[in-house]
Amino acid sequence: MHVLRPGSMMPRLAQVTLAAILLGTILVAISACGGNTTLQQQAYQSQVALDHLLQQAQAIGVPASQIKPVLDQKQQLIHGSAPFSFFSDQPYDSYYKNLNTRYVQLTTQLQGIITASTEQAQTQAQQDMQTFQTMLAQRRSQGFTVDYFTQQYDLDQSLMAAAKTPKDYAAISSKAGIAKQSLDLMLITSGKLATLKKTIDQMQNAHLDVTAMQTQYQNYQQDLTTAENPADFQKMLVMINASYQQAIVNSIQALPYVTAAKLNEFAQQIQLLKTYGMDPTPYQKKLDADNVRMSKTVSIQDYSSFAQQVDADLASMHNDLIQGEAGYLVKQFHKEVTAWGQAHLFHDKFDGQNYVLDSGYDQAGIGSDLDLALSWASTPDDYQAMVDEANNALFNLHMMEQDYNDPTPFDQVHATDMQLLNRYKLMGQQVIMVSLTEQALRLYQNGKLVRGFQVTTGRVELPSVPGVWSVMNRQSPTVFKSPDPKGSPFWYPDTPINYAILYHRGGYFIHDSWWRVNYGPGTQFPHYDTGGDEAFAGSGSHGCVNVQEQMAAWLYNTTNWNTIIVIY
Repeated sequence: MHVLRPGSMMPRLAQVTLAAILLGTILVAISACGGNTTLQQQAYQSQVALDHLLQQAQAIGVPASQIKPVLDQKQQLIHGSAPFSFFSDQPYDSYYKNLNTRYVQLTTQLQGIITASTEQAQTQAQQDMQTFQTMLAQRRSQGFTVDYFTQQYDLDQSLMAAAKTPKDYAAISSKAGIAKQSLDLMLITSGKLATLKKTIDQMQNAHLDVTAMQTQYQNYQQDLTTAENPADFQKMLVMINASYQQAIVNSIQALPYVTAAKLNEFAQQIQLLKTYGMDPTPYQKKLDADNVRMSKTVSIQDYSSFAQQVDADLASMHNDLIQGEAGYLVKQFHKEVTAWGQAHLFHDKFDGQNYVLDSGYDQAGIGSDLDLALSWASTPDDYQAMVDEANNALFNLHMMEQDYNDPTPFDQVHATDMQLLNRYKLMGQQVIMVSLTEQALRLYQNGKLVRGFQVTTGRVELPSVPGVWSVMNRQSPTVFKSPDPKGSPFWYPDTPINYAILYHRGGYFIHDSWWRVNYGPGTQFPHYDTGGDEAFAGSGSHGCVNVQEQMAAWLYNTTNWNTIIVIY
């Protein structure tokens, strides 16, 4: 019989007990590794939400460069992994909490990018459409047939009204850019045609048969009215250049006469340079040399070579000529604005001060815009655009001056309105006409007056912008927020507006002004408003055209995105 010694079974029992404890600990640890499944699910759902928003951003045309930072951060999160712990869920749960937070933050960041991208694309589209409309008005005033481009503009305005995404606005900008290029080429093509016509006339004066060339010229004129895109105009330019070269070849007999005519034209252009204040010395030297060479030219070959030289000399001064004309017209504009303004001061009995009536045309208005555009001009096309813009500004100024002396009641047809409609070829459209001297607005439809009423335009420091403008946005209702800080004399509190039509970038609207009672002549200057609100109704607007609320409602509901706004 074996006798159990005290303590002989203890080591084995201890081992079994320890093993059981370790097994239990491992089971507990393993069970702890699952973590909080709710937190995992939240992180997963936040990731899915971000993925959906990324897909949406790409689909609506947000530029890839703007989305990339969010994508990069998302990839970093995807490649991360949860920490492992045998004894606690805390690191695991913290990881998924942080993961969920980061996905939510990225989603918020992406929403901000989408909003900013949409606003940026909308602003760009508005500016491109305003450029399109301005060039369209210029070509109309120059007598070009622009029916196709008018229809294209109206269609693009309809697209603007419906646009909601960056892709929508980018498509509008692209179409407006193509139209601008076409309208640029239209002017260039017309210039080439004018040169061809001049050559044909010179040949005809020399008693040469130009029947075939006149037919060609007439065909080109017809083609100019039907061209619709840059390729059409480029093709025309190639054909016109070929016809011009052929005209030179065919005019051999008339070369002495043609060359003399070209020299006379050269002398006239030099005189224009002097008028514009440009230095004509380099070109006068060329003309003197050409006159000497002319006296020594005897053979047909000499005349042909000489004619080409005179053409080159004429072409060499084109850039200086158009640059000089642009600068001259802008100076002339400023001179006329200052002279007329000082001769027709408005005496304000309310504060005893005198105010100019043409502030919209001086440095506070489009005067500074013209100076800035002239300083930015660098190419012949830029300077030609400046010539057109300055001529239009001068014409509008003259219409304002004429309207100042017109006693016709504000709600009846004015002669100046008709002249503006004719100049800008707007007889077939709906036009809001705003007179700055009358402080009146008249709506025309197809050249017929629909209705007229009094308004209040911008104060002297912040005048309404004269010119021919398109609708850039329509909002009903909206809230205006002051661009100036509190404490500025131009600050105003957030203001609810019922009907607003944006006519110029920078926040220039035609809108209701429910805080005003009085409208009409003099209300753009300091005055007493019978409504008693002297804080905001006692002077002109900040550049907007203020309209009585019921009239604003009628105007907003009667007009549309294709309405043209003319302020003069």
